[in-house]
Amino acid sequence: MRHLHTALCSLVLLGAGSVASAADFIYTVQPGDHPWNLAGRYLKSPALALKLRQLNQIPDDRRVMPGTRLHIPQAWLKLESAQVRLLAATGDTSLQPGTTAARSAVAGELLQAPSTLRTGPSGSATLQFADGSRVLVRRDSELQLQQAQTRLLGQGSLVTLALLHGSLENQVTPVGESGGRFEIRSPAAVAAVRGTQFRVYADGSSLRTEVLSGAVNVANPSGQVTAQAAQGSVAQTGQTPSAPVALLPAPSLDSLPERVERLPIDLPLPALAGASGYRTQIAPDTQFSVAISDETSPAARIRARDVDDGSYVLRVRGIDAQGLEGLSSQRTLVVHARPEPPLLIEPAPDTVTTAERPVFRWTQADPGWSYRLQTTASGEPTAFDEQVVQAATAQPARDLPTGLYQWRVAAIQPGKGQGPWGDAQAFRRVLPGPGVDIPPPQDGSLTLRWSAQPQTTQYRLQVARDNSFASPQTDAQTEATQYQLHDLEPGVHHVRVQAIGADGYIGPWGSTQTFTVPEPRPQYWRALLLLLPALALF
Repeated sequence: MRHLHTALCSLVLLGAGSVASAADFIYTVQPGDHPWNLAGRYLKSPALALKLRQLNQIPDDRRVMPGTRLHIPQAWLKLESAQVRLLAATGDTSLQPGTTAARSAVAGELLQAPSTLRTGPSGSATLQFADGSRVLVRRDSELQLQQAQTRLLGQGSLVTLALLHGSLENQVTPVGESGGRFEIRSPAAVAAVRGTQFRVYADGSSLRTEVLSGAVNVANPSGQVTAQAAQGSVAQTGQTPSAPVALLPAPSLDSLPERVERLPIDLPLPALAGASGYRTQIAPDTQFSVAISDETSPAARIRARDVDDGSYVLRVRGIDAQGLEGLSSQRTLVVHARPEPPLLIEPAPDTVTTAERPVFRWTQADPGWSYRLQTTASGEPTAFDEQVVQAATAQPARDLPTGLYQWRVAAIQPGKGQGPWGDAQAFRRVLPGPGVDIPPPQDGSLTLRWSAQPQTTQYRLQVARDNSFASPQTDAQTEATQYQLHDLEPGVHHVRVQAIGADGYIGPWGSTQTFTVPEPRPQYWRALLLLLPALALF
């Protein structure tokens, strides 16, 4: 067991109306009570009967009037070991009873002093004491149970814990006049508690205290301050404890979804003025017996990593510049992230296809799983096509009209059911580019015609001498489904047409077609006219 800092500061947490720890216990005499049998039952030594008689000025040591109120110093009261139960444990949490080897902690087991409890990055545990007090040991903490006893008279609990590093969330049952005491020691300070709700964080040189109920007197050799409920203070070795400051208010969780389908959780949170960070905790119950996730973030976001599917309690609070954590907001949260949706392969995002029934493909997690495929036309409230298939590929059950679509897939695990939908991907189904009807050219002129396409406002026509269309002779747009060409040069020409939709979408080019403009026929009558003068000489 480590030795605590030799110059411990004093941090005393007091409930309203509490008395000093050295105050006497008040006992009401019952019929048959007298100093000797009281000492035998409740005091550390029978010889204390004489001191009890002297302190309370009892004239007859064998008879005391019932109803008499006796003063008994707390130090005289007999003690017995009290049970400390490891109410819950999760993650990498270990227990070291006494000087034996450390082992994995088991929820439900009883602890005896001295024992050391350690939690790792994913660990968390809750201790429950005989008087109902609870301590949640957060991740990355080391806590020693140094004392756990109960006074036979009044059932006051005496508990001493040593927090070597890490953080605790404590809910200590008020003890009234029972004379109980609950101490949390750290290398920098001691918290002596008589019933309150508070949090502490120890890092060796300082102890941060956040009081949720009751009042706190923070003292060390340099001075002292008193913090009320919803206030916090920082005690550092060798320095006067900081003046109490108001804890940050609880953040709003109204904008959060009630159901989360993606992990890790990373959701925006309305920022708190004065917050330099945020803590997100997730527990399986409202008592927060364990924190299955405990994450901090410098941004105004709610974050959690790997959480099993189920219903949980979410708790979030801000952290100020001194590291003091504020008041918490709490609400239920359902995690439904499994089975995870597959990765989509094709059609790839924003793909354009002319297929009436395009092929959909996605990754496969397990050959025994099935998948639900959903295809929805843009702007439509219901799915155009939805089907469950065993393979990782499928086609729509009916032809897709032209238009913009989205598709998504969810996995179905036997025995568990359907998991969340994956992100939808968009694709567009279009008709092939318009085919051109090419009549024979007449005297260098030609009228090209093609079929109208739905949802089309314009067509673009290109004519070129080479099939690369690098330098088209004609590049025109028209609303009609025909175009007249003039003054065509003899030879081979290439032509193609594409449709332009009403939404501005430019469709694919139609297939390239060719036509040939013939050389002009020789005009023999002109040659005859030239020969006429020569013929006249004969």
